[in-house]
Amino acid sequence: MKKVFHFLLLPTILFLSCSKETDENYHVSFTVNGAAKTYTAHTLAHLQDAGGGNFELTILGAASSTSYDDYLGIYINNSPGGGAIQAGQYNDNTPDRIVLTTYENGGSAYEAGHTVADQAVIYNVPIANHFKVTISELTTNGVARGTFSGDYYKDGDVHSTKISITSGEFYVKFQ
Repeated sequence: MKKVFHFLLLPTILFLSCSKETDENYHVSFTVNGAAKTYTAHTLAHLQDAGGGNFELTILGAASSTSYDDYLGIYINNSPGGGAIQAGQYNDNTPDRIVLTTYENGGSAYEAGHTVADQAVIYNVPIANHFKVTISELTTNGVARGTFSGDYYKDGDVHSTKISITSGEFYVKFQ
């Protein structure tokens, strides 16, 4: 699933990188294994109409508009259940949404979300802190604001190295 998520996220980064407006208030910040991390150089939200009533919301924080190895992305898709993507809480086991996230740092990718949670069930591996994202504000001609946290696994493999992301917060402009 890593390659699928990267495939979906990276074109968004490249396509939208030219239209980014700088505002010091826009950010994606979190704590990873106790160390604070903040992205302000390149942040955005994007809502894509995938057709047939399906929508994809991407939230991104990156070190730069061309960064492939230092970013955090969150992806929510409504295709399993339809309906609007709106303010509210989304979890890695929300039945009517696909929720995915990747944290890429220095060439190491860590993932959380539906595919990781599904894999944990298959292999009977408990996840202490399931991924959740709470969107408190979502105005598609304005901003997306919210929080997130969860256990991320290297390359999305529940048998691999785990990192914990806590105190996640985003305030990003729609592009």
